[in-house]
Amino acid sequence: MMVHRAAVLGTLALLVAQQPITAQDLDVAPLRQCNSPKAEYAPTYDVMTSSIIFTSEQSGVAALYRARLDESTGIDRVVGTFNSPRHQRGCVSLDSSGNGVGVVYAPYDDQMYAGLTTVTRQGADVNLGRAIATLNGPMYVSQPALSPDGLRLAFVSTRDGGRGGLDLWVCERRDDLTWSEPVNFGRNVNSDADEITPFFASSDTLYFASNGFGGKGGFDVMMSVLRDGIWHEPIPVDGVNSEYDDSDCIVLRNGSMIFASTRPGGQGGLDLWIAQQRTGQ
Repeated sequence: MMVHRAAVLGTLALLVAQQPITAQDLDVAPLRQCNSPKAEYAPTYDVMTSSIIFTSEQSGVAALYRARLDESTGIDRVVGTFNSPRHQRGCVSLDSSGNGVGVVYAPYDDQMYAGLTTVTRQGADVNLGRAIATLNGPMYVSQPALSPDGLRLAFVSTRDGGRGGLDLWVCERRDDLTWSEPVNFGRNVNSDADEITPFFASSDTLYFASNGFGGKGGFDVMMSVLRDGIWHEPIPVDGVNSEYDDSDCIVLRNGSMIFASTRPGGQGGLDLWIAQQRTGQ
């Protein structure tokens, strides 16, 4: 996910200003070239092709697709070994180099569980790497988010030690390229309900969705900032939130936000939407 520092700071300024960004400040519209009557979610920016990669279930199984936001020519199924014609593929998160982490399903004790795997690249191809065995197991481990520099990894899990339900966890890349033991984000970020779909706008700026901090209804997009080693209490990103489920928010290099929502106006179920600053604001 390539995010320019200036764009991140500009977005943060909007979010923490005395008059926070609201829906009245934004043009919010569905990404019609991406959406179908099935579910679309988990967008990530691919610096290698200047495009958005996202997950869609339009073929009957979850698979990766690509869209270029400056074109209206539709979408293409992502080429490479990550996609499989017969198996569900959860999603991928790409860092500013184009490499990343993805989600596949593997058996544990005769039951299938979501788990994390490395993702390798050959040009535009997105290829299946190796399972990250130290993070996976007989539990839900999914929805990865790499920081732009690739040194920090957040994900969603039901592993022991959480606050209940789905929690956000984080680990750091070691010098030997392995991942440290995951640490729960703590009570400032994780509620007694569910936290999902993390995204790092920078190493110290986290977006995610929660249904445990109040808000407008369903899942709401939240933002937390790391200061002095502590992830601070999140604030709602009200410009993209609604009384429906809103999640999967990413920030593009120009400050626009792409997110998933079940609000009316899409093609059905979970659809991708884009929020852009209104001209003249």
